[in-house]
Amino acid sequence: MIRAMWLFPAIAFLACEREVPYVDDPNNIIVSGEKMSQTDFLNKYCIGKEDNPTCSKVLDAATRNMLDRARDPNKRRMN
Repeated sequence: MIRAMWLFPAIAFLACEREVPYVDDPNNIIVSGEKMSQTDFLNKYCIGKEDNPTCSKVLDAATRNMLDRARDPNKRRMN
């Protein structure tokens, strides 16, 4: 039981310290050669890092996309 208690903080620390990769286009995210959705990027790299410039850029783009889909019924399908 004691081993498990020290393991959790170590895993949490490593997850929080994951470096946020730079993204050229927040609407077309590619990390290490693989395409990634905005939601997946935010969940994987940006939890607790809302002040990171890349995270802010991707979050702004995701919000704009969501608002555009809400305003235009023809864009409601998910990409």
